[in-house]
Amino acid sequence: MSSDLQIGLSGILSAQRAMLVSAHNISNSNTKGYTRQSTIMAAKMPVYTNAGTIGQGVEIVKIRRHKDDYINSRLRDISSSLGSASVKSQNLRELETVFNETSDASINNALTSFFKGINDLAHSTENMSSRATLLEKANTLTDSFHRIVDELEQMKMFIKQSIENKISDINNLSENIASINEEISALHVSGIESNDLLDKQEALLHDLSQLVNVTVKAQSNGMVNVSTASGALVSGSSATRLTSKIDSSGVINIVNYKNENSKYTFNTGEIKGLQDFYNETIAKYDDKLDTLAASLIKEVNKIHSEGVGLSGGFTSLFSTNAVSSTTVALDAAGLSISPKSGDIYVTVIDESTGDVTKSNISVDVSADSLADLQTSLDGITNISASIVDNKLLIKADSGYKVNFSYALDPNPGSLGTATASVSGIYSGQSNDVYTFTALGTGTIGNTTGLQIEVKDSSGTVIATLDVGSDYTPGNTINVANGVSFTLSSGAITAGDTFSLDVINDSDSTDLLAALGINTFFDGTDASNIVVNAEISEDVSRIAASTGEIGNTTNVLRLAALQDDNDVLDNTTFADYLHRITASLGEEASNAYKSEESFHAIETSLENRRDEISGVSTDEELVNLIRFQQAYQASSKYISIVDGLVENLLRSFG
Repeated sequence: MSSDLQIGLSGILSAQRAMLVSAHNISNSNTKGYTRQSTIMAAKMPVYTNAGTIGQGVEIVKIRRHKDDYINSRLRDISSSLGSASVKSQNLRELETVFNETSDASINNALTSFFKGINDLAHSTENMSSRATLLEKANTLTDSFHRIVDELEQMKMFIKQSIENKISDINNLSENIASINEEISALHVSGIESNDLLDKQEALLHDLSQLVNVTVKAQSNGMVNVSTASGALVSGSSATRLTSKIDSSGVINIVNYKNENSKYTFNTGEIKGLQDFYNETIAKYDDKLDTLAASLIKEVNKIHSEGVGLSGGFTSLFSTNAVSSTTVALDAAGLSISPKSGDIYVTVIDESTGDVTKSNISVDVSADSLADLQTSLDGITNISASIVDNKLLIKADSGYKVNFSYALDPNPGSLGTATASVSGIYSGQSNDVYTFTALGTGTIGNTTGLQIEVKDSSGTVIATLDVGSDYTPGNTINVANGVSFTLSSGAITAGDTFSLDVINDSDSTDLLAALGINTFFDGTDASNIVVNAEISEDVSRIAASTGEIGNTTNVLRLAALQDDNDVLDNTTFADYLHRITASLGEEASNAYKSEESFHAIETSLENRRDEISGVSTDEELVNLIRFQQAYQASSKYISIVDGLVENLLRSFG
């Protein structure tokens, strides 16, 4: 009879435990990462008799976790890809706000306002109010560059802190996985199922996969080994700790905590997204901003250095940029603007007479040093040059001024007893020398057919000027390329001659801008661009003119930079800035689309996982009723057996 009771008891216990499993499923129906469990029942081993086998009831042989390892693995992979895409999308959207062109404080508005200030100055170059306004607009522009640089730096600091926090999360997750590995292994040795621990293990693996892409290898004892392409994170019950390190080039790396030479690189995951944003994206847009600022500095300074302010010249000029060595070749002297071989025209003005002397210095930047340039300048009459702290200092003698203007020499010389005067702005495409030669002998304005021939440096005749009886001495004659000529009365002889330097670029070497001589901006990039201190202190030094004070030649050249398609990467400054923001917008849009795509895949996989591993409360309630009925039937069976035993015992009594 005891066997009968055991059979009934096995039914009760099995049904009771099955109900506990269903109840466990129901209570965890909303638990993230929980895997549905079910009881696997089997008949107990029967008793063998001569009449055959007699059953001994039922037993629970296993509590099964309903899982699909492939789907779980795919979810980890997609989670990792989604992690990096989400980080990229989020940070690119934030970066868009930094470069927002529609903002009142944007570089685009500041750049437009700066060139408007230049154009306003062109209406009256001697107006001090216009000059002060231009200075204010220039300061606003430099402040806009600095603001974006500061915001990019703040973003880098935030990303760095985020990386450090994520690494701390990786270390904690790895240690927790290793700890659970140890618990699972211990239970496995005792033959105990560890379903709930396996769920925790899977949940930790999923969280870890959001941070870094990992490969998971299950062991026969229930442990998992977790690794990346660069090395292991978890090996059994041991975990590897990671940390971050910034190298000499400013790149942030993930390394082994105990061995900083052991770098960990990842293909996807939030850490990968943050690393890429820190090392590549911010650096890329920082470089683009620097390129814009450096080009603006270079192009504005190249023009400004060749002009003059309201004083018409300078008693002294001191360069703002130092060379690395005064004796090394100029193209290897560490200047931020690369100089070229060419000519520099130096103008010395006698303040008492107004006489102008132009001198030409030829420079070979691959051979000449700053010391050589200083020697050449020092050899020009009425100025001196020296080197102070690897910077060039130029001084004019008392009563003289010096500049590097490309203005024509107004008093180039005489033909016979007639004095020549020149005016206008040379518009030729290259620097040249015009030679004026008398073709006959006679008196200016009197001798019939008297002419002067003008040739360029190649010997080509560019003009033949009639200065005979049809010419009134003192009248202006157009020569060519914007150059005009006036001759006083007097006698000339055939062969009388003088030469005139005609210049469209008084510094074809770009050395004045490179050294920082008479420049508008100081600095080399977006982080340090500022208005030259001397201009900030005295706006009369803004070089709006060439030669004659008050003309608009140089300020118009500065204004033309706004629409110059050759200043930067075959486009204008404004269009280059538009390219930056357009590129950023496209990159942010693509990142968002990528994030949405991975999110859709993850949702699909989660739905498939839920079909297999998720808990249906309706199904579990049905199971509870089913197991309850089995429990009641087994109880009824035991009650019947108990009644039979009681009746049997009573019959013996």
